[in-house]
Amino acid sequence: MNTQYTIILGAEGELGRAMAREVARKECNLILVSTTSIDLQRFAIGLQLKHEIQAIAVKLDLSNQEEIQSFTNSLRDKYEIRALINNITCDWSLSKNRCISELAKEDFQTRLRGAILITRSLLPQMKSHPTSYIQHFIPFPFRKEQFSSDLQHSVAKMYAFTKEIEAKLKHTGVSVSMVHPAPIKNLIGQTEFPGRLFEEEIRAMATSMIANKALKGMLRGDRLIIPGFRNKILFYLNRHATSWFRSSEESFDQGLQPSL
Repeated sequence: MNTQYTIILGAEGELGRAMAREVARKECNLILVSTTSIDLQRFAIGLQLKHEIQAIAVKLDLSNQEEIQSFTNSLRDKYEIRALINNITCDWSLSKNRCISELAKEDFQTRLRGAILITRSLLPQMKSHPTSYIQHFIPFPFRKEQFSSDLQHSVAKMYAFTKEIEAKLKHTGVSVSMVHPAPIKNLIGQTEFPGRLFEEEIRAMATSMIANKALKGMLRGDRLIIPGFRNKILFYLNRHATSWFRSSEESFDQGLQPSL
């Protein structure tokens, strides 16, 4: 068996599961971390049987530092982590029609600290490899509807953390990428957009397509990945109107070119 593993934080939502399927197709072993009460054991077994990989499902309380430390110690001792995909900010539950981070019991600041602790604990091992990957999914308001204040704050913190580790790892073998996913097609049917439904359907993408483009961009070493040409244009038109970009404008790399 391949000894390399990809860990996905926040693998319980639709996008997290789609990423897991794409990684499994690449014949890489998986550690699927649910950061809510959702159990991923049956999903992991299904991936193992279909793709002949190792898939481990873990439920992790990101508010418990001792649990996180024990988890990361176990990862360093037993597994060769070559990629870390952080999806705790940007995923949705179709059954609840809400962001996964809004479904978690603990507040986002606590969840973010937990994700940062996991990332920093694994970095020494990941830096020892010639090539490894960190990818963060960060939502962006491609639609005209604005995010809630809580979600805006969550996005701002994750964006700042991504830019921080990107700068620190610039001259290492660790490639850091950021994904602004397109509107997700499965969710469009559950949300009403009077007078604009057709426009939203055109811009929407299936989770499998978003995951495919995200993984390909990560493996190429792309730093910014925006699935869909139209979404790329909307990103450039709208990013100055979003509070987290305005507050971080000085550190935003103007030469950063999105991957399609």
